[in-house]
Amino acid sequence: MDFDWNDAKAFLRTAETGSLTAASKILRTSQPTVGRRISALEKNLGIVLFERSKNNLFLTPQGEQIVEVLQGMEKVASQTIIVAKGATSSHTGIVTIAVSEIDAVFTMPAIISELKKLEPTIQIKLEVSNDTADLLHRNADIAVRHYRPEEEALIIRKIGNRKVSLYGAPNLCKAFRSANLNGQKVPIIGFNDTDFMTQILVTGGLDEKQIDYVSISDFQLSQIELAKCGLGFILLPVNFHETISELECLYPDSRSLYEYSSWLVSHSELRKNKRIRFVYDFLSTQLSTQ
Repeated sequence: MDFDWNDAKAFLRTAETGSLTAASKILRTSQPTVGRRISALEKNLGIVLFERSKNNLFLTPQGEQIVEVLQGMEKVASQTIIVAKGATSSHTGIVTIAVSEIDAVFTMPAIISELKKLEPTIQIKLEVSNDTADLLHRNADIAVRHYRPEEEALIIRKIGNRKVSLYGAPNLCKAFRSANLNGQKVPIIGFNDTDFMTQILVTGGLDEKQIDYVSISDFQLSQIELAKCGLGFILLPVNFHETISELECLYPDSRSLYEYSSWLVSHSELRKNKRIRFVYDFLSTQLSTQ
C-alpha cells in the first residue's frame, strides 16, 4: 500500500495541533489543502482518521494508532537527514536560519555578508516569520528565538538581552516631549495582541487610559513605515535607532520599557556537522555583540 508522505505530514500536524488552521500555518499551505491531504490519506489507508464535528476534530482509535506509527517513521526520516548532514566534512552547502521579520531586515544582512567573506561556499537560506521556527520538523537548521526554548534535544545558547522602547517620527517625538504626558492620549501602532503590549506600556510608565491604538499589525515592517509617516509610536529594540534614521526614541534617555532575552537554537544531533556548527558559532559571536 502506497501513500504520499505529504499527506501523512498533513495528518500528523493536524493531530498534534488539533486544528486544520494551525496545521496549515506550520506546513505553510492552505487549510483546504491540508483537509484534502487528510482525506487522500484516509482513502489510501481505507480507514477514518478523524471524527469531525462542526468546529472540532477528534482522532478515531485507528487514527491514534496511525499517529504513533507515522511519528516513528518521521523520527527515523529526520535522524537519517541529520546523519547525512553530519557526515559531510565540507562547509559547502545550505544552512537554513529561521529569524523574525525585523531581524531579517536589520540584523542578518550585515552578518551574512561577513559570513560569506569567511566562507563563500556556504549558502544561507533565511526562513522569515514571526512564528516559532519548527526545528523538530526540520523547517530550519538554526533559529534565533526571543524566548528560552523548552523543547528537548536542542542546543541552546543565550546571545543576550534586548531592551525595547517607544520610537516615532522626530516631529511627533518633539511634540510629545514638550507636552505633559500625564493624561494625554499617546498614539500607538501596536501588535495584534494588544493585551500584552498594553501590559508592557503600563509597566513602562503609561496609564492604560492614555494608550490609543491608532493601527494594529503583526507585520513590523509595516509598523515602521507607519511610524515614519508620523502616525504613532512603535516598540523597537533601542539599538535599532542607528539603522532606522527616520525614527528616534520618544524618551531623551532612551530608557527601556521592556527587556527580553534572545537565544540561538539548533539540533543537538548537529554538533558533528561542520557546516552548521560553523554558522552556529559565527552567529553566536556576531549576535552577542549586537
